[in-house]
Amino acid sequence: MAPRVARCLLLLTLALPPALRAVASRPAPLAPCAPQGRGSPPRGWLGCAADPGPGRALADEERLLLGVPLDLNRAGPRALAFVPGLSRSLADAVVADREARGPFAEVNDLARVHGVGSKRLARARPALAVKPP
Repeated sequence: MAPRVARCLLLLTLALPPALRAVASRPAPLAPCAPQGRGSPPRGWLGCAADPGPGRALADEERLLLGVPLDLNRAGPRALAFVPGLSRSLADAVVADREARGPFAEVNDLARVHGVGSKRLARARPALAVKPP
């Protein structure tokens, strides 16, 4: 019994320092930041305002990936087609309506587009925003 206990204590003594080093050297979690485009195309990247490089506005595709709402008055049909509740043909209709009738004053004005009802609007609302010009 004593040799087993001695072996266990030896193994514990050998395994403990690396485990403690692994825990102690773990980096601190990164502070959350608002995503921002950094750098100039084609070598741009996503980062925070404190990151190096010139700042830039997020592209529509980047906004979709990050879950940042798209501007209904600036987004193209390709990006709008990926908004929940909208399809490719509805995205084209939204852009055509925007060009014909002018910009949307609020997201609820999307209901003026033929084919967008209350259910589609409810699904699309979290992914859209209207920013001042």
